[in-house]
Amino acid sequence: MTKVTITRTWIGGLAVFAGGILAAIVGVFLMLAYGGSLTQVAGTTNQYDFTPSLTGMFWTSVAIIVIGGLIAITGSIVQLVAWIGALVNSYALPEKSWFLVVLVGGLLSLVFAPVGFAVMVAYVVAAPDADLHPASAAPNYAPAPPLATA
Repeated sequence: MTKVTITRTWIGGLAVFAGGILAAIVGVFLMLAYGGSLTQVAGTTNQYDFTPSLTGMFWTSVAIIVIGGLIAITGSIVQLVAWIGALVNSYALPEKSWFLVVLVGGLLSLVFAPVGFAVMVAYVVAAPDADLHPASAAPNYAPAPPLATA
């Protein structure tokens, strides 16, 4: 996987993830606005209970939330594939510092997600591309002789 492919995959996964999160947020707002009612809890001034109305709008908003979540999971999986591609590409480099940065940053993102985001941005911007298919391995063919002479 080349660095260009890894970059496109990661950015595409990021866009799909953001779209899924946005769809889920829209579903939550639709549910709160049209899928039930908010009633103030007696004796308090800033606590509310949500009572769903179980109408078509409620179930539509539930479907939007679920579909948005599935889209976000798909974007996360695509980003994981890009991270694995970055690991493979950086492992092929003679200097292993980029491999360690991508590996440790990706593992730390399991605890604190912005670390993985920052590491992938750094990889996309500054890491060299590994030459996984060197040109010297390609066979050298002599040019064909001319077909006819004048």
